Amino acid sequence: MPDLFRSPPDDDLDLRALEAWLVDRLADDGVDAVRLAAPDRPEGGYSGDTLILPAVLLRDGWEVEETFVVRREPPEPAIYPAQSPAATVEVGLQWRVLRSLQDHSDLPVAPPIGFEPGVDVLGGPFFVTGFVAGDIPREDPAYVAEGFYAEATPERRRAMNEAAVRTIATVNRVDWMAAGLGDLVPEGFQPTNLRQLDLWEEFASVELRGRPHPILTEGWRKLRADVPSDGPPALCWGDCRLGNIFWEDATPVCLTDFEGVAIAPAEFDLGWFLSFDRWIHEACGNPRLDGEPTREDLVGLYAEALGRRPEGVWWQEVFGAARYCAIVVRVVNRLEERGALPTGSDLYLAGGVTECLRMLLDEQDPY
Repeated sequence: MPDLFRSPPDDDLDLRALEAWLVDRLADDGVDAVRLAAPDRPEGGYSGDTLILPAVLLRDGWEVEETFVVRREPPEPAIYPAQSPAATVEVGLQWRVLRSLQDHSDLPVAPPIGFEPGVDVLGGPFFVTGFVAGDIPREDPAYVAEGFYAEATPERRRAMNEAAVRTIATVNRVDWMAAGLGDLVPEGFQPTNLRQLDLWEEFASVELRGRPHPILTEGWRKLRADVPSDGPPALCWGDCRLGNIFWEDATPVCLTDFEGVAIAPAEFDLGWFLSFDRWIHEACGNPRLDGEPTREDLVGLYAEALGRRPEGVWWQEVFGAARYCAIVVRVVNRLEERGALPTGSDLYLAGGVTECLRMLLDEQDPY
């Protein structure tokens, strides 16, 4: 996505208040003082407000340098529909999932420092983690067109994609009830494909505010006409893609961005990964690179890692593209609310996202 979709400046960041907050949370680690430098904002992303803050810590009488990552709750409504009343604060949800993955899996996540639900420190909820270095495949410019991924060997590109789908399946195998995430399924509902379809179609309808979106309307019609049978409910990442993984060579070293998490059939995640792969290649006019697996390869690798054959793969890929359209509508609304776009912009139809859904709707189910 273009830079328009990035968060607003952080002119209101109170570094002194954050320093005191950090000292309280790091005291058991021997930290007596924290001094933060001016923050930097990472490139990419268009949902949360993420800041990288270099710091000098006084730990056990010695000065040491560290880097923290702060994720703040945006002032506007979320860009994902709330899965339940327990998931209305994006950073609170992300914090819970991060801690759950740390405690109930071997998946790599950023070292958690603390979560603040109140407004006294930074004016709203936020959480802090340690910084993890790694290569990140950016969407702007597209990682398949330039950057380390485009310049990588075919072997590394293939290995990254294979590692990604195996990692997604590992997330899907986490025991979400044992991890304390059962309240993501509201009382009276079941974690089914139809539940997610209802949730996302309603979300898109509200965010469109009466504006036309013919391709998305057709997408909902086709999806509703043939909802596949449900696989076992699973913890779904929600925004699983190469760019939400930090990489060291072809090894994932940190998973990020859990605000779209859901309890749903695991194929919910596979469909998103496949639709995003289609968007950044075919819909955006970027040719496939040597070494990149085919969709059939990816589905086969995912099935092997999940331990069962995925159901309704094409439906889930169409659903993934429809969800992406809905997210873009919400993001454009956020830009209008911030005054970055004039009211009534048709940017919600741009960016190749609608084209991706159209391409899928013109296909027959290949699986």
